[in-house]
Parts: sequence; structure tokens; C-alpha cells
Amino acid sequence: MSDHTSEQTEEQRGDNFADACAAIAILTIVVGTVVYWLAGMPS
Repeated sequence: MSDHTSEQTEEQRGDNFADACAAIAILTIVVGTVVYWLAGMPS
């Protein structure tokens, strides 16, 4: 391990934030697609 723990902590925070944003974006697309598909189905 390196001595720059603060830099790695900030980098890990950035990675975690990016992962969270990606997960939210994917879930939003999936949910939106399902809702749109169900709304378009004839009842």
C-alpha cells in the first residue's frame, strides 16, 4: 500500500459515486422501459 491514504480515499469516493450514478441510471432506464412497455400494452 502507498502512503497517500487521503488521495486513495478521495479516489475511492469518486469511484463509489460513479458506481452509484451508473447503478441509478441503469435502474431508471430499466424501470422506465418496463413502465412504458406496460403502459403501451392493450388492457
